[in-house]
Parts: sequence; C-alpha cells; structure tokens
Amino acid sequence: MDSNEQRIQKHVVVNSPGQRSEVLTERTESGPRESRLSAGTIAIIAVLAIAAIGAVLYIVVNRNENEAANRNANLEAAQTNSHQPTTIIQQPAAQPAPVIIQQPAGGQQQPVIIQQPAQPGPREITSANDDAAMQDIATKKLIEDPNMTGVVMTITDARVVLTGTVSTAATKAKAEQIVKAVRGVKSVDNQIVVTG
Repeated sequence: MDSNEQRIQKHVVVNSPGQRSEVLTERTESGPRESRLSAGTIAIIAVLAIAAIGAVLYIVVNRNENEAANRNANLEAAQTNSHQPTTIIQQPAAQPAPVIIQQPAGGQQQPVIIQQPAQPGPREITSANDDAAMQDIATKKLIEDPNMTGVVMTITDARVVLTGTVSTAATKAKAEQIVKAVRGVKSVDNQIVVTG
C-alpha cells in the first residue's frame, strides 16, 4: 500500500420490515494529489518569478548601458569636431557663470573664456563648467558654418546672448537655432545685426 493510500471501512445497518442486516464495506482511497500539484504549481510560480526578475534586470542594465553609450558618443563627437583647444581661465569658486569674449574668426580661432568676480543677486545658479561646456559645443557648431564668423556668443546661467553681424536674416535665424539645439540652453536673446 502506498503512503498516500488509506483504507476506509463502513458498517451499514439496514432495517427493513421483518429483516435486519448489517453490511461491512471497505474501500481504499488514494491520498490527496493536491500536495503533488501544489509543489508543481509552486515550482512554476517560482520559475515565472525568476524569469520576470531577470527580464526587469535586463531592461534596467540595458537602459543604463544605452545612456552611457549616448553620453560617450556625444563627448567623442564634441572632441572630434575640435580643431584647436579652448583656453579657459577660471577664478576661485563661488563665481557666476563666465563672461565669454569671442574675437571675429580670422583663422577660425577658438574663444577665450574669462570669469568675472561674483555679483550678488537672486539669479539661478548653474555651474560655470556647464556654461563652458555649452559654450564649447555651440562654438564648434557655429564654426562649421562660414557665414557665422561675425557671431559673438555670451552664456550666463544657461542663457545665451548672441551679438555681432551677419549678412542675411536667414543666417541670424540659423545661428539662433544652432544655439537653441545645444543641450542645457534655457533661452537665447538674439541681438545679431543683419548688415545686408
């Protein structure tokens, strides 16, 4: 007899008019199969849970790797487009964003960045390094277009002021679009003068 089987005996007394009889019945029943099914069900649930956790981990790791790859590609692109190094002169910490002085391109010269002393005021604080990085990227994009040689750019607290001269209104609008496309730029004040 299997450990899951059990014997059940029943005594049945039948009374009928004129006769009384007693019947003994015996039968064997298998034990509950539920214990086997629940172990199988638990195993299936455990496998599904592990698969779900694995899928979530894969998605998270893949997303992080994609973000890192995009950052690295952007840095490489910025470095590849660089022809000459940018000179950056910084004062001690607790300074506002840099004032950028750019000379007209005679030999496609990169800008010189000079930081001024801090001025008190309730301005939004951004990192001077962020402004310098935005300046570098925007300058490289503007240098690629020979019509932008007369454009001068100043970035303070992620806000850009464009000055200088260009020959057409389309070039003025294009300069603004190029600078607006730089990540981190909050606003552009286009004061470029059209001479033609």
